[in-house]
Amino acid sequence: MLRTMLTVSRPVGLVLLTCLSIASLSLPATAATAAELLEKAIYTEETVGNLEEAIEIYEKVLTESKKSINASAQAQYRIGTCYAKQGKAEEAAAAFQAVVDNYPGATDWVAKAKSRLPGAPELLPVPWGDGDEMLFEMKLPTGMGIGHQVFRVAKTEKADRKFWECSAWQTVTINGQAGKSHVVADWETFAPIESQWKHTMLGDSKARYGKGQVVIDMVNKDEPVTLDYDDPVYDNEQVAEMFRRLPLKEGYTTKVNIVPILMGTHMTLTLKVTKIETIECPVGSFECFRLLIDELKQTFWISNDEHRYIVRFEAGGVVANLTEVRQYKADESRTLEHERFTMTLPPDWFAYSPSNVEGGKKTRTMLIDPNAEVNSRVIAVPRELIQEERGSAREWLEWGMKDNPKQMEAFSLDQKGVESITIGGQEAAQTYYEFQDGDKSKKARRTIVYGDQWAVDFRFVTTMDHFEKCQTDFEKILHSLKVN
Repeated sequence: MLRTMLTVSRPVGLVLLTCLSIASLSLPATAATAAELLEKAIYTEETVGNLEEAIEIYEKVLTESKKSINASAQAQYRIGTCYAKQGKAEEAAAAFQAVVDNYPGATDWVAKAKSRLPGAPELLPVPWGDGDEMLFEMKLPTGMGIGHQVFRVAKTEKADRKFWECSAWQTVTINGQAGKSHVVADWETFAPIESQWKHTMLGDSKARYGKGQVVIDMVNKDEPVTLDYDDPVYDNEQVAEMFRRLPLKEGYTTKVNIVPILMGTHMTLTLKVTKIETIECPVGSFECFRLLIDELKQTFWISNDEHRYIVRFEAGGVVANLTEVRQYKADESRTLEHERFTMTLPPDWFAYSPSNVEGGKKTRTMLIDPNAEVNSRVIAVPRELIQEERGSAREWLEWGMKDNPKQMEAFSLDQKGVESITIGGQEAAQTYYEFQDGDKSKKARRTIVYGDQWAVDFRFVTTMDHFEKCQTDFEKILHSLKVN
C-alpha cells in the first residue's frame, strides 16, 4: 500500500493561521452555509496547513450539507486527503471508500476517491507445486476434534489453456455438515473464471465470472443472481491460496474484494499482518505471519518461508491446525491404516478420525467422498464388548436396525433384509434400506464386520439418484476392508 506524504511550509502556515483567526472575528454571527464551511475547510487545509482543524470543519460540512451531495462528497474526499497528508493510510482509505459507498451520484468525486484507494493486492509467484494438499483438523477450545478441512491447488487444462483449480473439502462431525468447492482461476492473474460450492446445510451455487460481473446460479432461487463489481475480485473459495501469494510482512495491510457465492453477494475485507510469531502444529514449528481479517474476526497464520503454508486458522472459537502436507496424484488410491482396521480409499476420498474424543472404547472415522454428497462413517468397538450382547455380525445389525422405522420417515428395508456375508474372509452382515429426509429420498448401505479383536459398523448414506453412481466406490472400499 502506498502512503501519500505531503509537507506544508510551517512559517507561512503560522502567519496565515493568525490572519484567519483575525478574519474570523469579523464574520457575522449567523451560521455559516455548507459552501462557506467548505471554503473555510479548504483554506485551512491547503493554505494554513492545520489538518486537524480542517478535518473538523469538513465533518461539519457533512452535517450541514445533507441536501448537497456534491458538497458532502467533496468534504468526505478531502477528509481522506487530510489523513493521507498525515500519513494515516488506513483512515485515508476508509474516508475515500466512504465517498464511493455513500455518494455514488457524485461521479466526479467518486472517480477521484477510487483513484486514491489501494489497488489490487500485489501477488507473488505461486509458492505451491502442482497438486499440493494441506490437511487440517478443526478443534474446540477443549481440544476435541470436530472436523476436517482439505485445501488442494492443482493445474488443469481446458481448450489448450492452463488454469489453476482450487479445491476444498470440509466435514464437521458435531452437526454432520459437509462441503466441497472448486474454483477455476486464470493461470497468470489468478482471477476466478468459474466456481461451484456445495454444502449440505447452506446449499449449492455455481458462478461464472466475466469482466466486472459474476452470474450466480443458486438452488434456492428461480433466477440467476448477477453482481457487478470493480476488478479485481476473488471467489471466497480461492482466498486461502490467494493469502499465500500476498507480499506479507509485519504491518502489511490491504483490502480485497471477495464473492461468497452461497450468499449471492460480494464484500470487501481488510487484511492486516499484526505480528510475526512461532506456531507449533503436528507438521512442525513455523515462523508465521499473523493475518487478521477485521470484518470476519478470523485469523490465519501463514508460514514465513518459500511454501507459505497456512499453518493455522481460527474462527468462531474453532481452531484448525495443519496436520499433513502431501502431493495429490490423479487416479491414485490411498491406504487408510487405522489402529483397528485398514482400507483402501479410491481417488479423491478422504478419511478423518477425530482426536481427543471422550471415551476410548468406540472410535468414529468419517469418510469424505469427492463431491461431499455421501454421509459415510466407520464405528469400531472392541469385539469382546459387542459380543457380550450381540454374538454375531448379523445379530448386531438386526439389533441396530430395529429402531429405524420409528426414527426415519417412510423407512423401508430392502426385500433381502439382513444378509450374512463375508468380507476379506471375515464374518460380516449387510443390508440396504431407504427413507425420507425432508424433501430428499435417501438410500443407505450398512455393513457389520467382525475381526479378531475389533468389530466395525460401516454405513454409506446418500440420495437415491446418487447412490447407484457411488456403488462402485462403495464396493471397492468395503472389499478392501480388513478389521484387526
